[in-house]
Amino acid sequence: MQRRKLLVGTAAVGATALSGCLGTQTAASGSTTNTITVTGSAETKANPDRAVVEVSVEATGSSATAVRDELAAQSDRLTQALRAAGIDDDRITTGRFAIRERRERPREDERPTQPVYYGTHSFTIDIDSVDETGSVIDTAIDGGADSVDRIEYTLAESTRHDLRQQALEQAVSNARSEAEVLAAQVDSRIVDVQQVTTDSGGVSPYFGDTDVAMESGGATELQPGDVTVSADVEVTYEIN
Repeated sequence: MQRRKLLVGTAAVGATALSGCLGTQTAASGSTTNTITVTGSAETKANPDRAVVEVSVEATGSSATAVRDELAAQSDRLTQALRAAGIDDDRITTGRFAIRERRERPREDERPTQPVYYGTHSFTIDIDSVDETGSVIDTAIDGGADSVDRIEYTLAESTRHDLRQQALEQAVSNARSEAEVLAAQVDSRIVDVQQVTTDSGGVSPYFGDTDVAMESGGATELQPGDVTVSADVEVTYEIN
């Protein structure tokens, strides 16, 4: 199982933040209820179990047609190399495709220069095993990729769900602790929960160094960092 660690308390300043305020709520009958509204945040961290790599092929030529044909040939060589390495087609998706004309501005009394066309075609590769990221990058470069544009380490959906549950539980616990402290300051105690809200949370992937991958000159070795999953809650408590 992947290593997981939960950041709590003062060891995660800013990651486990708390705030609160006192207030009142008025019921339809006219009676009032004293309340405390607090917010709690928490985050969990784990080793990535999924990677996403984006690579590109590039071409230049005297016409858009020539660049298009060259990109098609290079793209075919790249995808064939990835397939030969055992990467399924459904894990290889086309990203950006662009061809642009670039014409240098002539100096005074010079003839206009002929346009040059530049093209790029990017591919996104979804990798299930993080340990294979380096070898997939090597395969792509050997297969004709001209650049490695992005190396993103992230989490599978099931892992994200589990870590978010942990973060939510800790965020609620943090909110409760804060509310109890505030209630004690006004000689009160918590008697009920009035309302709980939360956002969708967030996942902060780890991005690898693409320059290292392109400059490796051989077997690419990468050391991914942790991925962070966060959760925030706002809880309103009734106090007396």
